[in-house]
Amino acid sequence: MDTKVLQKLYDRKIRISVSNLDIPPSFPGPLKEGIKNLVDAAVAPKFDMDLEMIYESDGKPGRLQAVETAESPINRHPVTGLPVWFNNAHNHARKLRDRRPCGVPEVGMTEVFYADSMDPLSLEDCNEIKRASEKHISALAMEPGDVLLVDNYRALHGRDVFQGDRYHAVSWFTWGNEEWRGDERRIVDKNGMNKIINGMMDWLPKDFESDQS
Repeated sequence: MDTKVLQKLYDRKIRISVSNLDIPPSFPGPLKEGIKNLVDAAVAPKFDMDLEMIYESDGKPGRLQAVETAESPINRHPVTGLPVWFNNAHNHARKLRDRRPCGVPEVGMTEVFYADSMDPLSLEDCNEIKRASEKHISALAMEPGDVLLVDNYRALHGRDVFQGDRYHAVSWFTWGNEEWRGDERRIVDKNGMNKIINGMMDWLPKDFESDQS
């Protein structure tokens, strides 16, 4: 990625809105504030992240957005210590997402902002993120029964357009070495729920041959 763009994003950090709720702009202020508090209390805890409810951060009158806290787009690999691009702005920036086929309703749409100003990422910066991301795409053809594990510290992940049902499971993996884990606690704290979900997956019907090797 262009080092000037990378430095700008690192210095300014980014915030991602994960949903939109369009409230009639004519609603009185106290009612809009009540709706914001209700969404903050009832909906935000469902996401595994810290969210702030903000009105009209993208300029749309009456739009209530659930926005993540400021994060650096750069992280360090927990084992090697090497700096890595660790965010999905290429997927969440509206300027990039709107060029792709998408059937998600507006409530589920996302946007990426510079954290210091809450302005959406510029088209120029979005295009540089797009260029760098797509330059390194490696397509992997999969057959029924295949399982693909992706280390998100080493590679972004995505999928092409396809027909049929989508069976998608997410799991957290960690290391026994406390030094590697550092201050990260989410994986450990949620391990009980992770085990329950994995146990439930064992009971789901499998539509591929069980004797594949």
